[in-house]
Amino acid sequence: MPQYSKKEPDIRKVYNPPEKEKETLSFVYRDRYLKMKESDDRMKAEKGWDKWEKQYEGWRIAQSADRWQSNHVVPMTFSIIETALSEIIDQTIRPIIMPRGAEDIPRAKVMQRIFDYVWDVSDSDMQLYNVLKDTLIFGTSIAQEYFWQDKRLIQNIRMNKQKKEEIAEHEVFDYDDCYMEVIRLQDFYIDETARGFTGPYGARDCIRRYIMDIDDFRAFFQGDIWNPLGNAKYVTPGGDTNYYEFYIPPIGMDTSRQVEVLWYWAKKPKDRLVILANDVVVKNGPNPHRHKQLPFSRSVDIKRTHRFYGKGEAEILESQQDEANLLRRMVLDRNHLDIDKMFLVFRGLSLSDEDLIARPHGMIPTDDVNATKPIEYGDIPRSVELSLKNLEDDSTISTGINPRAQALPTAGTATEAAILKESTLKRIRMKIWLL
Repeated sequence: MPQYSKKEPDIRKVYNPPEKEKETLSFVYRDRYLKMKESDDRMKAEKGWDKWEKQYEGWRIAQSADRWQSNHVVPMTFSIIETALSEIIDQTIRPIIMPRGAEDIPRAKVMQRIFDYVWDVSDSDMQLYNVLKDTLIFGTSIAQEYFWQDKRLIQNIRMNKQKKEEIAEHEVFDYDDCYMEVIRLQDFYIDETARGFTGPYGARDCIRRYIMDIDDFRAFFQGDIWNPLGNAKYVTPGGDTNYYEFYIPPIGMDTSRQVEVLWYWAKKPKDRLVILANDVVVKNGPNPHRHKQLPFSRSVDIKRTHRFYGKGEAEILESQQDEANLLRRMVLDRNHLDIDKMFLVFRGLSLSDEDLIARPHGMIPTDDVNATKPIEYGDIPRSVELSLKNLEDDSTISTGINPRAQALPTAGTATEAAILKESTLKRIRMKIWLL
């Protein structure tokens, strides 16, 4: 639990909020934000997020010039996730608005046309792809839908009344419509008691975290819409913790120019939107959406019944991936030593400890004066090949995706291939149904 300073913070010299704003700062920072961050479900899931992303990316430790051991990564997790993703995307998933009764038919047609238009202009097919990829890698993905205006100033040259060139600035919108955005799981915090967004255990509130450059912050939080309290001018980049009372800059954040902005959304006990930026209340009011719900949705790969965060393909394949990497690296290391052999040498030679480390051209001391000769290795045991095959079989059993569906060379008849393909599609169809 962070320890807050009891001395008067320097921020009170420039921003001394009324009692209601102080209560809001304490409520969001100390009560809700900390409880969400330290919830048991989130902490269990968060431990694996970086590991599973590295597993999908095939991340390898950087090799030094004198290191000869293999750091090969078997593309097991990557191939299975990409195979599942290609099959799901091929289904062209999007909601269909259907009438519940005859009186709803005209409205359903209109709403379907509106939905299709917004889906196309917002490139939601690509956003859905991002949702699905996060879902398969991390087990859970979060998307937010909101109205987005992407505005900027452009300059045009025109002739004035004196027939001289002048530059005129105009405000244009590159985008001005509804938009769905996939959120990094690391930047989203959910009610610690939630198991979803709906139902008896639906989330009461949540927080989305932004890290913004101070200039971007000032450009966005201007005017009456997002800065109704006029407090944005008091916000400074993160730095000396003595400056703040409730806020502590996160470890690892560049504090010279960045601002941490928290958007706190609540629907119980009442709808609410609070925006905090480095210990300053920027906005505190009702949820601006007419539906008065949390404007987020969740997708899970394999649902855990009593938990908010699901299980992804990378987590399922974690042990198989680690063992396959280890075996393949050992085989490659043995091949390296076989091609570029070690030598038996007379013990009386002046050798350092480094000379005796196993490596190509390494040396092994012996009492035989005439022993200098390369070491010959036998063939790799059949059991190693069988172990690697068993790991592939385990990955197929656990994910339901067969190597044949990944275009891997596996012998068999066309009928067998069709059966295996259908079994793979059944597991993928279940994921689509859940989505």
